[in-house]
Amino acid sequence: MDISIEGVSKTFGETTALESVDLRVPSGRLVTLLGASGCGKTTLLRIVAGFETADTGSVRFGERDLAKVPVWKRRIGFVFQSYALWPHMTVAENVAYGLRLRKLPKEEVAAKVAAGLAMVGLTGREQRRPGQLSGGQQQRVALARALALEPDVLLMDEPLSNLDAKLRVEMRREIRRIQQETGITAVYVTHDQDEALEISDLVAVMNGGRIEQIGAPEDIYDRPETTFVASFVGTVTLLKGKVTGDGGLALGGGATVNLGRPAGAPGAVVNVALRPEDLRLVDEHAQLTGTVVRSSFQGSSRESVAELPGGEQVAFEHRGPLTTGATVGLVADRFTVVERDTGLA
Repeated sequence: MDISIEGVSKTFGETTALESVDLRVPSGRLVTLLGASGCGKTTLLRIVAGFETADTGSVRFGERDLAKVPVWKRRIGFVFQSYALWPHMTVAENVAYGLRLRKLPKEEVAAKVAAGLAMVGLTGREQRRPGQLSGGQQQRVALARALALEPDVLLMDEPLSNLDAKLRVEMRREIRRIQQETGITAVYVTHDQDEALEISDLVAVMNGGRIEQIGAPEDIYDRPETTFVASFVGTVTLLKGKVTGDGGLALGGGATVNLGRPAGAPGAVVNVALRPEDLRLVDEHAQLTGTVVRSSFQGSSRESVAELPGGEQVAFEHRGPLTTGATVGLVADRFTVVERDTGLA
């Protein structure tokens, strides 16, 4: 079941939450709405679910226009940030809740509950109550409850934000596994860039009530179309300058860096994005030269920041320690020209 969102806008008083948003979620794919708090991602999800009504625009599941379809008839599964489990009910009773509201036969309810709990790895915990479970297990129950209804669409609103870092990684992989095994169309809201890049078929980066870019995770990271996307997704250095005729970039303060290849037509003002992993230390033939202003240990590597002659600071990865104040030479194995300047995250 594909989802089509066309021209959706929403205001709350004088605040514009969404501004003419267009988005298509292909059938069987997981699309993540990624952005900072207040960007409109949860409002858009709630409009898809039917919890909010758009001021303008339309939402369709397949060919079905949902304008007058209430929440309970949209055939959605919704996983909330807060789990929303009934504390006085057992695990099995929580998963069965929506099925019993549909007045299904007891045998069918029991079979669907068993299948749902097996899918999320909670077989054997049917009689426990939410208070006897870990946060990750509670989220698995919430996921099983949503999937037990056999929805056409699965919607998830920051479902892992209450978990610790290690458990978040485990659960996001579980969610991706389950989504792929069931083939359900899913929309996932998060502010976590790593989460979005790992589990998504497509990522829609939102800013100020609009979608700045939508694409595969690799495209969002490697080929950002706007300065906001470049700065929001991962660590990046953005250098703004005028292209010179010899493959250089004239920066502010009179400094020029040699990028080794053209970043655009001579005289053009461009934004160049450099990722830390695309820069390496060299002893000679440096494209950029700077002074180390800070350095930190990252586990598998170190990340340092060098200040260029024009005052710009660039982050790069390396092995072995560097002393603050040391002069370093860098070569960019790759850089990306960012077409649109929409500000920084």
